[in-house]
Parts: sequence; structure tokens; C-alpha cells
Amino acid sequence: MPEGETADPNRIPLTQVRYLLELFGPEIETQPPGWGASDKDPDPRSPVEFIYRRDHLLVRDEDVRRLPQADVRAEVVRHPVPGLALVKVIPPGGAKQPENLLVTLTRVDAILGPGVASPDYLLSVSAHGRPHVPNPGTICPATEPDGVPRHAPPQPAVSAGRCDGRGVLVAVADTGLLRSAPELHPWMHGVEGTFEPEVNPETHLIPRYTGHGTFIASIIRAMAPRAQVRVARLFELGGANFESDVVEVLYQVMDWAPDIISLSAGTHTWLNRGLLSFRFFVDGPLRERSGTVLVAAAGNDGLDWKFSPAKMQGVISVGALGADEDGRAWFSNYGDWVRVYAPGEDLVHAYARGMYHYYETPGRPDQEFFGMAEWSGTSFSTPVVSGLIAARMSGTGETARQAAKSLLALARAQALPGVGPVLYPGQACLSPHRHACRC
Repeated sequence: MPEGETADPNRIPLTQVRYLLELFGPEIETQPPGWGASDKDPDPRSPVEFIYRRDHLLVRDEDVRRLPQADVRAEVVRHPVPGLALVKVIPPGGAKQPENLLVTLTRVDAILGPGVASPDYLLSVSAHGRPHVPNPGTICPATEPDGVPRHAPPQPAVSAGRCDGRGVLVAVADTGLLRSAPELHPWMHGVEGTFEPEVNPETHLIPRYTGHGTFIASIIRAMAPRAQVRVARLFELGGANFESDVVEVLYQVMDWAPDIISLSAGTHTWLNRGLLSFRFFVDGPLRERSGTVLVAAAGNDGLDWKFSPAKMQGVISVGALGADEDGRAWFSNYGDWVRVYAPGEDLVHAYARGMYHYYETPGRPDQEFFGMAEWSGTSFSTPVVSGLIAARMSGTGETARQAAKSLLALARAQALPGVGPVLYPGQACLSPHRHACRC
């Protein structure tokens, strides 16, 4: 950040935008448009609200044939999920490229009705700003990982209670699983998933975002030590992926018959409309399989700024408590759309082994990691809640939806002033109708 520049909370950090542009190149566009169009970026104070697939729209199958009525020529690229088409907008006659996609959407709204078409947003596990500190630029998720001693214990600690998650399947939709983690950490024995590389073979450094899915799986196992945890690798490139690709994999994850899906990724959306593909998922297979709940991170802007899919009806949105667990974490999004808060700052759990280079703190020396890290974000308060639901299911015999309903009632009963409903580790089997205690 240039000297003297003030933090603008309503933007994705510039480093993250440039990193994604480097990785995805001409595939993506930003709102506002123009990033990466030349050697000179737009005004660095311009808010970057979201990123989406350039020149593509998501449209319901029955509405594709109506697009020409709004003067939109498009060809179907594929159907990511039944009933939904990904289309490529074709430039009008003589033009070299289509008009800006949001201009096209405005016209489609006016002629065909709101919500007929939507961008194919880029979902990310990264942060979207740090409004309360001098430098807003951080990456995954609210802070970069910090080193801890070689034999540092997990925090929150591994539960020793009778509610242990036995017989419950939790699916983690994230960056993948580090092969070393289930072998290195006893509480992670038996965790399965698609493996991700632990170090870059060229730089011999831990890549950005690596270990995100493993850290999450570690937290779930701490909350529910006997739960079956399986990690799907959805975010292979820069901790990001297009929503159409994410939902396509989530449809496959539903074939596992998971009780809980823990998702620590998302985006802001145009006019806060949410994600069209996730509406298909939530109203389709998630609703049809009454035994499954989706738990999603509320985002790390430190604002009442709706984050999808967390803010959508039918999804359990999770904000983060600070390190003292008595107030909201400085980075956590908030608002009446956030259904529950759980510890999410300075957690210590399974991570990669190797050297990590810091991208956000100039001059900070590289750090060696030994398989554990301290990390913060709503990415990590989310698996606390996912794990508590799993633990409660095994202890009470409730379904995932019943367990989630009971825990949310407990959270409301012990709501913190100025924060909202809260849950803590160790509370999986407490009754919402009795005096709540942290135990």
C-alpha cells in the first residue's frame, strides 16, 4: 500500500487481485472493470467487490432461448448442473469483444426480469479486506499462517466428551488434504481426501493457500474425534474456483451422502443477489436430502456486507469470535444474516511442513513450519460449528438438521451483546433449554 493511503474495507486486497489475475489471466474480470487491462492499474482506492468469469453468464435452461429478446447472442458452453447453462456471450456484429458483462446484465434485468442471468463468480478461500488495521492486504484467510513450536498442541483442544461424532460423515469442500497430516497427528488418523502438494517443487516453499483444507479438517476432528471426515479438492488454483465448477463438484459430493458439508469460501455478489448455481444446489439436492446441512463462512471484511453462499436461505452462516471469545473478531463479517459465531482467531491446528514466504508483510523473514500453524478467519470458525453439529448427532441421535437447530437455539440462548448467537467448543450436547455453560 502506498504511504499515506488509508484502508478501504470494501475491496479485495490488491495483492490478491493481482495474484488471481496472474493465475487466471484473461479468464476473469473484476468489478469495477479494468484491472489487468494495462500496465497501469485503476485507482488503487477503487473498490473491487467481486471477480467473475469474463464474457460468460449462468442462465436457467428455460431462459437461454429468451436472451435474444434482450439483444444478447450467446452459445451454450456446458451444463454444470441439471437445469443450469453456462453460456458464452458473443460480440454483436462487427465488434471485437462483448460489452461489459454487468451492462449486459442490467439490460437483461430490464427486459427479461431480475435474476434471469448471473455472472459465474470466482469463489475464494482468501480474505476480502482488513478495515481495522493500517494495511488491509492479507491473504488466506484473514491472516497469513504464523509459526508455532514443533510440538504445539491443537487449540481448540481435541474433545474428550462422549459426543464424539461417531457414525457421522463431514465433507470438507476446500483446497485438499496434506498427505502427511493424518500420519503426523493422532486426532487426524483416518481423515481421507484428495491430496494437495505440500511444497512447490520449484521453489521448495509452501504455496499460498496450501493447508487450508487440512487446517479445517483438523478443527472438525478436534470437535468430533470419531467423525468420518473427507476432504474434496475444489480450490486447486490460488485458493479459488468458479462457482459453476464448485457446485458441479458439490453435486458429486452429495453422492457420498454426507451429513454435513463445511465450506470456507465465497464471494460478494452483484446487488447482493447471491449465487445462481448455489440456488440450484440448495433448492435441489440439499433440500431433497433432508439429512444434510451446509455450513459456510461469513467472510472476513469486518463489515455488515453479505457474503455468499453463507448469506443464502438454507445455509448456516458462521462468523468469528475474537481470541478472548468474548467479542466479535476484528475481521469477521456481521449482521442479522450471520446465524452464529464461534472461535476463529489465533486457532492452532494441522498445517504443512516446510518454509513459508510472507507476501503481505514486507521484510518479514520466511518461517519454517513443522506441521502445525496459528491461523485466523471465519474459514476456521466454520469447522468449529460443523464439528459441533457432528458431535451432537452422535450424542443425541438427532439428524444433522435437528442437531443444527438445537445448537442454534443454544447459541441464541447465550448470545453475546453486540455480537449475536455464539457457540463454543465443548457445547455439542448441551441442552438449549437449560442454563448454558462453557465446558
